[in-house]
Amino acid sequence: MAPKFYRPIDFVGESVVPPENGSVLSSDAKEAAPSHDGKGSLSQRATEIIGDNQLLDGISVRSPVYLTSWFSLWRTSLANTVSDVRSTIDEKSSKYYHHEKRLTTTVANLHSDPREELLPGFTYTLVAAMSGSVLTRNKNVLARITAPLVLGTLCHSYVLPTTASNTFSLLYDLEKKSFPSVASHQLALYNKCQYGLQKTITFTENTAKTVSGTVGKATHLVKEWTGLNV
Repeated sequence: MAPKFYRPIDFVGESVVPPENGSVLSSDAKEAAPSHDGKGSLSQRATEIIGDNQLLDGISVRSPVYLTSWFSLWRTSLANTVSDVRSTIDEKSSKYYHHEKRLTTTVANLHSDPREELLPGFTYTLVAAMSGSVLTRNKNVLARITAPLVLGTLCHSYVLPTTASNTFSLLYDLEKKSFPSVASHQLALYNKCQYGLQKTITFTENTAKTVSGTVGKATHLVKEWTGLNV
């Protein structure tokens, strides 16, 4: 029979497993359970400072209430501040992208006719404006300001008609939003000028037709009476 090198273990007797109707005392350390003696002892004051202990997954953890409350308030305040800053940045970015898109769309819509070449057109416009400035260099201030604008605008309307029309429409829309009364008077003046121009054209055409008819009749009469081919 082989000798036994290990003694038998009595789990109950050695308090490894408590008896069925017994209990095992914990250590004398205070961290095993919360202390609520309420006698104002040194241990109680220390517990108030460093916090009462709690068992979390078998680990004794002390968390002072005032410290956890302060961190909770600080974390909440920081989270609210970050949220407000992010909302402000998102709002400003949205407005910026909206204005940028509107500006790029407006600029792109000005040049709606791909057949118009912008660089030569703007070059001609600049030359016309400079010519107006040169022609009126010895004139008064009003002439020196008006002549380059008029010549540049006329040249711009001639070399880039579609772009000029879109530009004038945009300027009128901006004027109508900023100065509605001025825009309304300007529109009324434009309609009057257009009506007067149309009447002048109609009168000129009618006069030309009348003169042409009169000349034709006179020529026909001269040809019949004299036999000359006038």
